Amino acid sequence: MGVASGVNLSPPPQPSPLKGEGESEMPMRRIAFLLVGILICIDRPAAACTFCAGGLGSRQTLREQFLEAKFVALGTLKNPKPDPDGVGGTTEFHVTQALKTDPAVAKPTHVLPRYMPVIGDTPPDYVLFCGVANGKIDPLRGVPGSAAVADYVREAAKLDPKDAQARLAYFFKHLDSENKTIAEDAFHEFGKAADAEIVKAKPHLEPAKLRKLIADPKTPDGHIGVFAMMLGLCGGKADGEWLATELAATPLPERYASNLGGVLAGLTLLDPKAGWQRTEAILSDGKRPPHERLAAIGAVRFFQGTRPDSKPDVLKCYRAVVSQGELADLAIDDLRRWEWWDLTADVLAVYASKNAPLFRRGVVRYALCCPTAEAKAFVAAVREKEPKLVASVEESLKLFEKR
Repeated sequence: MGVASGVNLSPPPQPSPLKGEGESEMPMRRIAFLLVGILICIDRPAAACTFCAGGLGSRQTLREQFLEAKFVALGTLKNPKPDPDGVGGTTEFHVTQALKTDPAVAKPTHVLPRYMPVIGDTPPDYVLFCGVANGKIDPLRGVPGSAAVADYVREAAKLDPKDAQARLAYFFKHLDSENKTIAEDAFHEFGKAADAEIVKAKPHLEPAKLRKLIADPKTPDGHIGVFAMMLGLCGGKADGEWLATELAATPLPERYASNLGGVLAGLTLLDPKAGWQRTEAILSDGKRPPHERLAAIGAVRFFQGTRPDSKPDVLKCYRAVVSQGELADLAIDDLRRWEWWDLTADVLAVYASKNAPLFRRGVVRYALCCPTAEAKAFVAAVREKEPKLVASVEESLKLFEKR
């Protein structure tokens, strides 16, 4: 079996069972919303761009792999030999350039305990990231290599991880690299960056490059939302008009539809009135597909986290979500986490209008955290009628606080 791009050479982790709380006889439409919500709008770690898909925030960049590895080298795969049983084998790795070495393994050729035939489009040159054990390298991961990739990784490893502006400025220069390994990793670095870090990197962003990347059909669809948001940070009036025109297309092109949150954020940054109107319209329309409304919630979350002056618009959008109903639980929990109690009356009204346990628990959770007299009176009334429900939610909140 050949080595694929970005191949992980360590043993795969064992899957763990998933446990969760669900509702019986849940309508299929609601199930669809929950599944899409888990995949798209689940709360992300602090160091992860809102509009990056594919779990980039949990995967290591080449810079991070370099810092963790004991041995890193550019080299060539040669002489792959399968074992007679066809299960294992060996492959020689001839070092062309050592980027990070260890005295115990400082030699020109290493025998890897894996059969890695160079077939098809698999290149023979790789940058290999390894651990070191018992005087031998332990391959962890490899990526298609070249002198350019080696230089890129070496310079990336020198960057100060605490200096987000300098770090992202370096990677922005490489987003349009002709080398796929470099371009993908540079984007990965933006995917790992917090929204606030990308905002701070605004002086280093270039509208012309971003417009070209967005318009280029070769740009992976999953990058479009991030590039649109970045264009919103550094672009001008003409860019706002262009994004508005792109969003007005019917039907909406898939590359925009699947990255709607980032495109909405970019438009809103460039033309706040048009962007917020469009976002609110999407969230108010119960006939919109789940992924569109969830993407719009992602845009709202972006502004809540990066633009304190956006609170009136955020609340206006979330009032529409809470009253519209199907995604009310997401908005209610966001408001609780943010400790924004402005829509308390709207939130408490959901309890009487929804029979689903998911919604009712969400409202009780919100009310237990809300300091207003209105919320306290609500909790007292529910506790009298449904003491087990209130006790259960209180216990879950305690467990969450212990994490």
